[in-house]
Amino acid sequence: MFKGIVFDLDGTLIDSPLCFKAIRRELDIPDGEYILEYLDTLPFGPRTEKYQKLQEIEIQAARQAIPFSGALKLLHDLRERDIRVGIFTRNCRVATQYVIESFGMDIDMTITREDAPAKPNPTGLKRFLARWCLEKHELLFVGDFRFDIECGMNAGVQTALFTNSKKGLESLNPDHIISNYENFWECLLSKHQVLLSTV
Repeated sequence: MFKGIVFDLDGTLIDSPLCFKAIRRELDIPDGEYILEYLDTLPFGPRTEKYQKLQEIEIQAARQAIPFSGALKLLHDLRERDIRVGIFTRNCRVATQYVIESFGMDIDMTITREDAPAKPNPTGLKRFLARWCLEKHELLFVGDFRFDIECGMNAGVQTALFTNSKKGLESLNPDHIISNYENFWECLLSKHQVLLSTV
């Protein structure tokens, strides 16, 4: 039984207009480079300037974001089941908090890139485990990108890939595949016949 579920934010709980290709172009980052990892290689001055610009882009995207169908209902359902809910994102704290407040998300704990090393580093997930006093098998991490699945694997917790009904992502080898939030529990049960508490 999962006692805690942690979600990625962009592309997992919310559909936002963040376009990583456009961000690379805006910040003069070479194609193929991961944004945060590249920025961290820059000298202090340029790094600070580009991170500030990145935050502005993320805040603007947060203002245009909408939750995926069924996401808010699922968060409410988890609260009813007494399952702790967290967000672990590579996004900035300001944009993340804006989304949480805008949609009234009831979140127990949030970790952004200002709070812990960015995924796939597992430090953030380990903090959820420690804060919530959970064993690894009691935590599920839900995300839409390979960094999310790798992060969960690195932390030793179960992973769920949110596909939003898209095909071709199963090669990431998550423990579970979530095609949509309306069928969240059915998707978990369909791969591993785990008995989940409905209390």
